[in-house]
Amino acid sequence: MKKMTKKILAGVLAGVLALSLCGCADNGYIMKVDGMDIRNGVYLYYQQDAYATANDKLNEIYNASSSSGSSSSSSSSSSSAASSSSMDFFTQSIENKSSSDWVKNETLRLIKQFVGVQRMAAEKGVTLDDDDRNEINDVIKEMWDTENYLYQIYYGFNTLGEYYEQRGISRDTMKLLYEVNSLKSKLFMQMYGKDGEKAVADKDIVDYIKETYASAQIISIPYNDKNGNVSTDTDRIDELKAKAQSYADELNGGKSFVDVQYECELYFKKEMAEANATDEYNKSPVEGKTLEEYVKEKVDEVEVEKLEDEDTYSVFQKENDSSSIDESLLSYITTSTVYDKAVTFPSTDDACVYVVVLKDISKNTHWQEDNNEAVLSEMKGEEFDSYLDTYAQNYSIEKNAYLVDTKYSPEKLFKQG
Repeated sequence: MKKMTKKILAGVLAGVLALSLCGCADNGYIMKVDGMDIRNGVYLYYQQDAYATANDKLNEIYNASSSSGSSSSSSSSSSSAASSSSMDFFTQSIENKSSSDWVKNETLRLIKQFVGVQRMAAEKGVTLDDDDRNEINDVIKEMWDTENYLYQIYYGFNTLGEYYEQRGISRDTMKLLYEVNSLKSKLFMQMYGKDGEKAVADKDIVDYIKETYASAQIISIPYNDKNGNVSTDTDRIDELKAKAQSYADELNGGKSFVDVQYECELYFKKEMAEANATDEYNKSPVEGKTLEEYVKEKVDEVEVEKLEDEDTYSVFQKENDSSSIDESLLSYITTSTVYDKAVTFPSTDDACVYVVVLKDISKNTHWQEDNNEAVLSEMKGEEFDSYLDTYAQNYSIEKNAYLVDTKYSPEKLFKQG
């Protein structure tokens, strides 16, 4: 699947997962916006998105007030409740509105955008091509037709489709959401991409990438024994550290990272194959083969795939990166500017020794091309969001008050306890 579409589809799914099991039917229309009928399921999806955003805002208020030590203010009191697992979301206030009203208003804002994207796409001649539609159809088919064991375990549903159906999001609605998000992405790139009416200069993009991201090529050698089991033996760990240093020396001597990574993976897989084969043979000798013959046969079967150079890079955010690697190593990667020099980095926390080559991400044109839309979204996403809001701000709304305020009210769909 194209990376752009992966990003779009991930965005569609982001807000749906936590929606309460309500059995809402997605077989009607909850409102008209600028004359466009809005499916129940579209409203439910965007309402969940709004609810998730509201929770984030309350948590931000709580974290800010906690860090400032202000426990007497009303915002602190409100947000303190928001931090509690037993808090009543609907007693909170957000931007001087009740949390329920805030969710309803935000839902309507998102639905106006949903309509606005379709109206704007028609005006600008932006459409989905066959590849776009085929990708979306394939993903929808997988969601509805492919069993997902995680959802069987946690939710009791065989497929993601069943899960969404029980939350009022039908197959047709999910497909429509994907299509509109794809149109939104195309409109965004038409505006901010190369030759767009608000195209972002290449230099500005590169400067942003350098300020925001860091890149490294990393080999991780676990502190394992020859059988692949975790080891605390100091002699073995010293041996692994020496091996890591030998790979760093090869890299600093001019050998390519791809070749060294391949050499490393092959070495340890063969080492493990040899140790395991030796144990197997000693426990149960193979008739007609000596130990040496049996071990050689098993070792010769080991194969390792050599990666392409562009697949060897790891990219990290310079602030608030969520990677689980050693914090000291992450700090080195995100603050140092000593590029193209291999160093070893033993880590007790991660029980391994790393071989690390810091790379100048501004020179990684493959990553930049692959992540162009994501980077532009970080740079201009809020601006585009405001642009869509302005475009759709005067749309008329004719709502079914019973569905909006009672049957599908936030209090009913997001009830707690």
